[in-house]
Amino acid sequence: MGRLKVYYGWAKIGNVRKKRSLSVMFENEVQGCRSDRGQRCLQTIQDTVFERYQTEEEEMDARQQNRIFTEYCLFLDEKPIKGSLEKCLQINNEADKNHVSKAMRNRIEEALRKAFLLANPGYKEPCGQLTLNFE
Repeated sequence: MGRLKVYYGWAKIGNVRKKRSLSVMFENEVQGCRSDRGQRCLQTIQDTVFERYQTEEEEMDARQQNRIFTEYCLFLDEKPIKGSLEKCLQINNEADKNHVSKAMRNRIEEALRKAFLLANPGYKEPCGQLTLNFE
């Protein structure tokens, strides 16, 4: 059986979705996801920017699901992100740190940033209270 993938992208806004969000789609089974119907479904849900293969732990969780995709979203205009692209990318980076190497996370972050800024040319980072970031 083939390895399962993770698709990173920005959710398409339309009749169903009204809010901007970072969309992470996990495949749960290969046959349905990689078929023409599965790929059409993925293309209507998000603008895919980056793909990677799932780790063994992620695959074990995926095999217990009853849907072909599992989606996780980070909404840009809601708390705790409050419209900040950098905060959204930081939260996504933190969420992936147990499964993805630092170099891969940086590639994902850069691809998502580039695609967002291309689609939103007038975007400015909101100014807010200063935060401390300890690493």
